[in-house]
Amino acid sequence: MQFAFPEYILWLFGLPLCLAILYYVYRRVDAITRHWFERDTYSRGNALFKFLLRLVGIVLMFFALIGPYWDAKDQNVDVLGREIYILLDVSSSMNTEDLRPSRLGKIKKELKKLIYDLRGDRIGLIVFSAYPYVQCPLTQDFQSVSMFLDLATTEQFSNKGTNYRQALRMALERLIDSQKTRDEMNRAIILVSDGGDHGETYMSIIDRLQQANIKVFTVGVGTDEGAAVPKLQKGRKKGYKKYPDGQIAVSKLEDQPLQELASAFNTRYIRLDAQFKNLNPLRDQIKRLSSAPLATKRERVKNNKYQFFLLISFLTLGFSMFYMPVQKQ
Repeated sequence: MQFAFPEYILWLFGLPLCLAILYYVYRRVDAITRHWFERDTYSRGNALFKFLLRLVGIVLMFFALIGPYWDAKDQNVDVLGREIYILLDVSSSMNTEDLRPSRLGKIKKELKKLIYDLRGDRIGLIVFSAYPYVQCPLTQDFQSVSMFLDLATTEQFSNKGTNYRQALRMALERLIDSQKTRDEMNRAIILVSDGGDHGETYMSIIDRLQQANIKVFTVGVGTDEGAAVPKLQKGRKKGYKKYPDGQIAVSKLEDQPLQELASAFNTRYIRLDAQFKNLNPLRDQIKRLSSAPLATKRERVKNNKYQFFLLISFLTLGFSMFYMPVQKQ
């Protein structure tokens, strides 16, 4: 015999206290009964039997708590989850330091927490600026996704600007490819950016995503006040970017396109700034999406027998409540 919940064995330390209380009640009942009954008409075995019934009931209840089981069997078990692509903007404006240590640094930290909370789902990562790149394909290995997220930098692309359409289209194509064998799967896209989409219109992509029943969630990173955009060389800041007229380039959060996207999919737009510092509302939205089988794995299933012990416990405790002392004939 083994136990499904060995961590609850600590509860057994409360068993002596329960037994002490039961014994105290037994002695009190015995004393009261002897006071009201003649000694030659009252059997002390009645109170003792009632005590023993309650003793067995309490012990079996504690035993059921730790989940005794035997006959564990190997069975095929469905692994449930969702398929999610994170689209991360890595344009140069994500280096802006209106969030600490920077917009990109802050969102990477929060995305790693989100990925951990969604472990079990298949998660992929696409980084983009003007053009997208699959940083990590869909996988259930949340540690791999976190590792590739750490590797994402704004220096991966030499091109300028931000184009949502290309990133959304790549995620759509990837999710549709995986849909061939799991049509019932719930799929989602998380688009993370500081706004300022400078690409072509993406209304046609919205229609295709809606037809494929793929939800899009959007996250805006930055503040309305903004800050100067640092210039990086090999990961180190070398001054600030400047406009052609010599003025220092300032980046502010432009989240109107992100809000419009969220509205099109009836999802809640999430803003990460100095006031709202985590992605918990996004996590809650995604967890409300139903899960479907992602894969099947062979697992040893425990045949928990707690019901047997719990039934006997209830029967003995219930019987003890109605068992009354009787007079000798």
